[in-house]
Amino acid sequence: MNDQKPHNGLSTWLWAPSIALQFLTRIPVGRVPDWAYQEDGGRSFALHPLVGLVVGACAASVLLVLRGLGLPSAACAILTVSASIVLTGGMHEDGLADTADGLGPHKGSDGLRVMRDSRIGAFGSIALWTLLSLKAVALWDLGSGTLWPALLAAHVLSRWSALPMTALLPDARAATAENGSSGLGAAMIRAIHPTTVLVGSAITVAALWPILGPARLLTAVIAAIVIAALTGIFYKRRFGGITGDCLGATNQIVEVAVLLLLGRAHP
Repeated sequence: MNDQKPHNGLSTWLWAPSIALQFLTRIPVGRVPDWAYQEDGGRSFALHPLVGLVVGACAASVLLVLRGLGLPSAACAILTVSASIVLTGGMHEDGLADTADGLGPHKGSDGLRVMRDSRIGAFGSIALWTLLSLKAVALWDLGSGTLWPALLAAHVLSRWSALPMTALLPDARAATAENGSSGLGAAMIRAIHPTTVLVGSAITVAALWPILGPARLLTAVIAAIVIAALTGIFYKRRFGGITGDCLGATNQIVEVAVLLLLGRAHP
């Protein structure tokens, strides 16, 4: 593939979906040229909700196929959760576990140093077990009429939640004595632009409006906004800002909350 930079901006936009998929999933997209990453300028972040739509559709399809095979409801739910983790590489679940470990007995820069440790501690294990259990219970309880709307909305809004947080909150490692602001969260903060948030929000509403309708969409969006706001305030007070792990933790909280909310709204 030719790595020479083209002379028009359209080619950069055409690579944005591949960059977004490569960033958030393990879906093979082929080799993305270096110039596309360098010139992306945060464009691909606006497409993260659409990646959530893809992941949600895959999860819903897996759940339907497993139910069609006649497997027990609990097995269908657990295997669907596992399939989603395989598809995404578990990056957001890992973020939740790391954040929980950092929130244990630690504060500020001490917590940030713990979050850098790839090993999962007691707090992270408990948080991960709680999260995966809640996901499985939510999927187990989904009726045929709520399966697609709940899964699509949960994955779209969970990916959307990172956009306003990165636009409004500082990099925690830059805001404290902790050095080395080189993670995914720092990269998003440096590249994010208000236009990216607006475009990503518009994409989110456009994607979910025909799926949920105005009433359920408003309910789900309000839930995602409240969770992003509350967790963002908490991260700011505890760490001085956010990291990629913090974004992953909020992502997972939003996903579970929307699943539980929409799954029970219309049995």
